[in-house]
Amino acid sequence: MSREKNMPRILLAGANSGCGKTSITCGILKALTDKKIKIQSYKCGPDYIDPMLHSHITGRACRNLDPFFSTEEDLRYLMAKDSQKAEFSVVEGVMGYYDGIGVSCEKSTYSVSMATTTPTILIINVKGMSHTMIPLIKGMMEYKENPVKGVILNRCSKGLYQLMKPEIENTLGIKVVGYFPNNDGVHIGSRHLGLMTAAEISNLDEVIELLGEIAEECIDLELLMKLGQEAPSLPEVTVPAIPEQKTARIAVAWDKAFCFYYQENLDILRQKGAELVWFSPVNDKELPEDIGGIYFGGGYPETYRKELSENVSMKESIRKAVSEGKPVLAECGGFMYTCENLVETDGSSMPMLGLIPTDVRMTKRLSMEFGYVSMETQRDTAFFPKGMTIPVHEFHYSKADQRGDACLMRKYSGKTWEGEYVEGNVMAGYPHLYFRNCQEVAERFIKMAGND
Repeated sequence: MSREKNMPRILLAGANSGCGKTSITCGILKALTDKKIKIQSYKCGPDYIDPMLHSHITGRACRNLDPFFSTEEDLRYLMAKDSQKAEFSVVEGVMGYYDGIGVSCEKSTYSVSMATTTPTILIINVKGMSHTMIPLIKGMMEYKENPVKGVILNRCSKGLYQLMKPEIENTLGIKVVGYFPNNDGVHIGSRHLGLMTAAEISNLDEVIELLGEIAEECIDLELLMKLGQEAPSLPEVTVPAIPEQKTARIAVAWDKAFCFYYQENLDILRQKGAELVWFSPVNDKELPEDIGGIYFGGGYPETYRKELSENVSMKESIRKAVSEGKPVLAECGGFMYTCENLVETDGSSMPMLGLIPTDVRMTKRLSMEFGYVSMETQRDTAFFPKGMTIPVHEFHYSKADQRGDACLMRKYSGKTWEGEYVEGNVMAGYPHLYFRNCQEVAERFIKMAGND
């Protein structure tokens, strides 16, 4: 019989994208961390950038909770696995609370809140409204059975908050946990793929400090934690141990160009016997010594294409490793680096690794081949057998002349397209993998990179 443990937690959900979830979440994480509370944070969906911000604040690796990648049972396991080591957990939602695949609420932030029974606090951008916020909140609360317990009013003045708090609480019976005022000084920079990464924001610590001060002043942190303590218990779970004996040494690209990795992916590689060593394709001259494989995650290679292209010694080191039979796994931005040339929207071109026989061209608009897809493997390869179906995610402002034909991508709408190169010991493509739902791929990669 499994033991259960009280794991206080809350989920911060928005009425829509751009409502201020990330800024408010970062402020709350900073304020709670400053109180010396051991915080575990999570991000709903396939996001990489918000988790980097969370981790920068808390000093602990943020985790993804993605209902497309994970079953409800898996979501509960993933929540319990890391929350059992923390004093309080904070989950940041994605998009609007009920926004899921297509125009449905399937696989949404709501799905995560229900699967993990996490008390939810709605973040509502109330700029330009007063009493209208009441029916708006009422509709969000009553649309479906849910664990919504409170609301935070964003872009709200102190005066309006003081007037509306009793109105909302008396009318709806929901707690108003606080507010966030308008403040352009706490804007986190953005680019075409979303927010800037933590490493790219020069004044990040200053912004985070200010967000923490606002949260301390404007959010009832005691009430927030009290609501979180009402969360139902979760089963204590056993976390797989990392073996002392390493069976492979894998070089993982990590710098400003490549930094999109699910923490769960890195953990699974370690749990299956891999030793991970970091290197920078931008700054280092060659690969780390004695490595058996290379993992390129996503990122922004287009932003650093000049440095990547001109780092000839690194490119030669990687090509030599590939010629010696060492496996390469490259996702999205990593795939772009493995191509022949990276071509900007103005037509200028710079040579990349040339491991894959295609050019990749930057586009001004998001590729229409994006989002959650099921990747169906079309043939037996060193990385996977024929006939697997793997949930993956694509999101890119670029287009490959040839995408590869090892897999068929199938979207919920029924739209399909070919993708993924597997050329000998190189697997490269736009899809981001989540190793927890395709552990055989991770196992094969490690075996190919093995010491024997």
